[in-house]
Amino acid sequence: MEMEDEKPREPHDPVAAALPLARYTLVDTRDPELAREQIGRIFCPHDLNPVGPGAAALFEARHHSAAFGGLTLNFVSYGAQVEIDPGCLDRFFLLQVPLAGSALVRNGPHETLANVDRATLLSPAFPTRMVWDAGCEKLIVLMPRGLLEEHVIRVLDRIPRPFEFDPAIDLRRPRGGAIRSQVTLLQHLAESRDRPSAGTDVFERELASAFITLLVGHMLERDGETSLSQSQRVSVAPAHVRRAEEYIRAHLDSALTLPHLAEKSGSSMRSLQEGFRQFRESTISDFILAQRLDRWRALILASDADAKVGDLALCVGLNHLGRAAAAYRDRFGEAPSQTLRHRRR
Repeated sequence: MEMEDEKPREPHDPVAAALPLARYTLVDTRDPELAREQIGRIFCPHDLNPVGPGAAALFEARHHSAAFGGLTLNFVSYGAQVEIDPGCLDRFFLLQVPLAGSALVRNGPHETLANVDRATLLSPAFPTRMVWDAGCEKLIVLMPRGLLEEHVIRVLDRIPRPFEFDPAIDLRRPRGGAIRSQVTLLQHLAESRDRPSAGTDVFERELASAFITLLVGHMLERDGETSLSQSQRVSVAPAHVRRAEEYIRAHLDSALTLPHLAEKSGSSMRSLQEGFRQFRESTISDFILAQRLDRWRALILASDADAKVGDLALCVGLNHLGRAAAAYRDRFGEAPSQTLRHRRR
């Protein structure tokens, strides 16, 4: 996620001033189109539609947003019942903690009725769709995908493939209660700053790191990873493998040859191939294809109604559409055109 510079403004409405993170108000509008555009810049492009009787009259979007130690703390409410469809989040995880009301949240194969006793942690790897009831208010913590995956590596010595977990968090249980308490603490610390534009000092980074560690423990527990023995784990990949991975993700639309990747990673071709085999249990070409397919799916899910899957494939370096479509079906269980049709509903 790329955030604009914070430009907080103090709300004049006493009721609004009492809301969480009120000094960091970025969006306050009754216009659904404007809300969709403004909130989309903060999170990601998405569909946002008021639904149900009287929704247009009740709609009032509020989004307060503050950076904190590499994370982004957000308060969001819409007043009316709304349907929200961001597709795959791709670049970040979202922890959503309802403060009032409820929301039906679908993340991949999982469906959760979120309320004051049940939060959700949304994976970027799966498409998300939500229906927020009228009066639903949430504190939302946005965590960059790379930042969270770095913590996973420290715990597991690898990134799980695939990384899937039930997004529901029972806030009445000890770990869920600890997560809610940490979110509240981060909110209060952001609100008590002397300078609203702060958010990157060492103290805040350490608190954010501790918070992510708590969430990672929850994710691994739900995913069954805590049962892995030390002998089943794969050592942390060396720097040249991680450099190659970062370069691949940033240049999916380019021709990615082994000699070029070896040069960019600062290693020999043989060393790079062996590194992927040993530490990622994958060939370099398979890794590149998986990254391109994942990015293609994310583009399809975020596309306009008149988008063409072939054009989107070219954007991520998939130049042979027939082979790419077959690989897509193998990976996601449906054709790219089916994903696009589902997206348009």
